[in-house]
Amino acid sequence: MIGTLTALAFAYWFYSDAERYGKPALRAGLIGFLAYFIPGLVWTFTVGPVLRDVAAHNPGAFNGLLANYAYIVIGVLVALAVKRLYFAVKK
Repeated sequence: MIGTLTALAFAYWFYSDAERYGKPALRAGLIGFLAYFIPGLVWTFTVGPVLRDVAAHNPGAFNGLLANYAYIVIGVLVALAVKRLYFAVKK
């Protein structure tokens, strides 16, 4: 749930900044959504199971949080990098 809300927040942020930078708003919103969602999805299916296995064998609050919410951090970092690159390029 929090991942979906974060993806929608990035879509809105890209969409709202697009007019200021002279970019197509709908395309920018879609890029913002995908820039967060795709890395998070890839992380969830590739690294996530390994982290959950580690958390199951070595229980602790940090391991549980890392296993369950690391995809959000990865998605945010990638989306911020994409935003910086996408809006830095002049139309």
